[in-house]
Amino acid sequence: MNYVLIGMPGSGKTTIGKLLAEKLNYDFIDSDDFLELLFDETIPEMFAKSEYYFRKRETFAIKVLSDMEQAVISTGGGVVLREENIRFLKKNGLVIFLDRSPDTIIQDIENSTRPLLAEDKTHLFTLYEQRIELYRKYADLIIANNQPIEKVCQSIIEQISI
Repeated sequence: MNYVLIGMPGSGKTTIGKLLAEKLNYDFIDSDDFLELLFDETIPEMFAKSEYYFRKRETFAIKVLSDMEQAVISTGGGVVLREENIRFLKKNGLVIFLDRSPDTIIQDIENSTRPLLAEDKTHLFTLYEQRIELYRKYADLIIANNQPIEKVCQSIIEQISI
């Protein structure tokens, strides 16, 4: 069984995913990093060719990752845009939506190493509006990420242990 984290860019998927994997003694995989390694191309390079080009490769990477065992998988924010991605991920995984408001994400990223997100705040709100229903629809578990990461991680562990 894998635990798959979905949510907005900046929602804490990677940070919480690493801690969760450590606590569960699972492997941690960032699907964006895996995608770049698999195709020897950065995500911006893929997007420069076209979003379709990127999404097609993302789906292939997700399919490969779905065959893993005992992994916490942090996905890209747009993984929910293709239903087949979710089908692959649910084949062997529980999908956890880390829900974090755009306001909170912006507060955290303004002083971080993610200047593109910080510079285009309107885009973040637009993405949230476009994706929120998909995140909720596909989630097996919804966790509000509005506490320290240790507490969020503990909340996930309590929920998956039920």
